[in-house]
Amino acid sequence: MSKFTVDCLYVILKELKRDFRSLHSCLLVNRLWCKIVVPILWRNPWKFYEFVEFTKRDQKFLKSFYKILILLLPPESKELLINNGINIFPTSFKKPLFNYVYFIKSLNIYVINQTTQKLIVNESPIVKQVTDNSQLNYHKFLFEQEILKLIISQSQGLKHLSLDNDNIKQFYYLPGAKECLTGLASLTCGLEVDPLIFYGLSQICRNIKKLRIYDCLTENDGLTSLIIAQKNLQYFICEFDRFDYRHFVCKGIGNALVKQAHSLKYFDSFDGVTFHPSIFKNFVNLRELKLGDGSLIRDYDLHLQQAMLPSLQYLEIGWTSLYTIAKIIQSTKGDLVEIRVIAGQNFTKKNTKMYLQSITKNCPKLKMATLFYYGDKDESEIKEFKKLLTTCLFLEHMVLIRYKEHGLKDYDNELLDVLGNHAPISLKSIQIQNLCFSPESLVDFFEKWKQRKIPLSFYYIYDDDIFKNIISEYIREGVIKDFKEVDDEFY
Repeated sequence: MSKFTVDCLYVILKELKRDFRSLHSCLLVNRLWCKIVVPILWRNPWKFYEFVEFTKRDQKFLKSFYKILILLLPPESKELLINNGINIFPTSFKKPLFNYVYFIKSLNIYVINQTTQKLIVNESPIVKQVTDNSQLNYHKFLFEQEILKLIISQSQGLKHLSLDNDNIKQFYYLPGAKECLTGLASLTCGLEVDPLIFYGLSQICRNIKKLRIYDCLTENDGLTSLIIAQKNLQYFICEFDRFDYRHFVCKGIGNALVKQAHSLKYFDSFDGVTFHPSIFKNFVNLRELKLGDGSLIRDYDLHLQQAMLPSLQYLEIGWTSLYTIAKIIQSTKGDLVEIRVIAGQNFTKKNTKMYLQSITKNCPKLKMATLFYYGDKDESEIKEFKKLLTTCLFLEHMVLIRYKEHGLKDYDNELLDVLGNHAPISLKSIQIQNLCFSPESLVDFFEKWKQRKIPLSFYYIYDDDIFKNIISEYIREGVIKDFKEVDDEFY
């Protein structure tokens, strides 16, 4: 079989990397398919841990996985473990067909930490009899160390490392660590990790492109140093399992990220903000920004209004005033493709109008937007919507929210008429909240849309039999597709 055909087969099978059952079936087709599938399955074997709940069946899988690693241990490692009472080696075995460790590209020390103790306690006769925790911890340490030594010394090079726990050995001192870790491109970690670990990694790893951290509620000087040491950090993601201290400002990591402003393209802190917003005036190359609630940070909106984001393409932001969001949009240079706003604040007629004007003037490439309608029967606001629709000619998806809920008894027919007459031909999805239309106006809108001969995904919350009958009729006619009633928490 030609190399071209083999390469094509690899690309196809790689698309099944999350479909373990299909990959297992492919593994059994023939020798060639087996050679292609094995590196895909073993690239990140720790991911299987996410899909098990340690039933008896899952424990069997875990034992099978570690059995392979154990069989690949060098003789000196086996001897060390046996001499220390850790005898978990199969009595009969066949030599593995592949050196599976060679294909490992990801190392999750948290998973190793969680699974090795279960294994040695359940499988080693001597360890089962151990009641002293210190002795048990020593056995666990030895077994983990030998597994890490195996991976570090025999992997052709790690690309991802996960350190999201606080019980980590200084594995970067192991033989072959420098060669194995030099090409590390992605790091996941928690702030509770010993700073010494990060100091050690900063001497080896200079090419990390993606950094994901958990619960940024404390400083970590080691992680700060590691961030500064990078040559091309592009993606930064901050996630929270808990977010109880939103007043905390992580200055050290924030300042380190400023030093990476030349390369940073993606910044995600949507679960909560613990970075001072003044850092965003430096991120001139940022393409995607996701920001959550930072309202407890002093002068949060004021500093965020000074952000300079000329290269921004995707904005997802919540719990921030419309005025501030409008200022961010104004700092861009025409490349915004998506604007998603969740739970905006400080709605006034002036701010709503400014928000619409900012989009009209600065977003000619816009494809998806959350738009707000103040709903005060102001003709100038209707005109702003008309300008926006006739300017943003690539708009495909629109979320339209009326702020003034107390006016729901009044019809918003004028706005619906503008949508029917001036929506760009590219528009194919409209999601509506808190607006009210007369039955006649809704029928007129769908009749106009029928002329486009392009089905519309139409999401509308309104519990009324007349409206449901109208929508059902246009679903039958093929004017509306994918209709569903949605709850209030959408964007």
